[in-house]
Amino acid sequence: MKKKQLPEWDDGRTVADMNVEGMPWYRPDRGKKVNEEDKPTRKEKRALIRAGYLAYLPRFLAILFGFGITFLLLWLWLR
Repeated sequence: MKKKQLPEWDDGRTVADMNVEGMPWYRPDRGKKVNEEDKPTRKEKRALIRAGYLAYLPRFLAILFGFGITFLLLWLWLR
């Protein structure tokens, strides 16, 4: 594959960083190095996942309760 020829005035340098928040290609972590000590351990990952499930549990139960009431009312109405 041939490299595209640049115009005479273009030396290929980037003048401004195009990683702008709001653009589709925005990556906030680009260019940052992650230290090993900053990564969560296996135990911490499990605790985070468990906390997420516990946070969504009331919403999930409310939806199940709503569907249950709806099916009960439909069953009583069509019986």
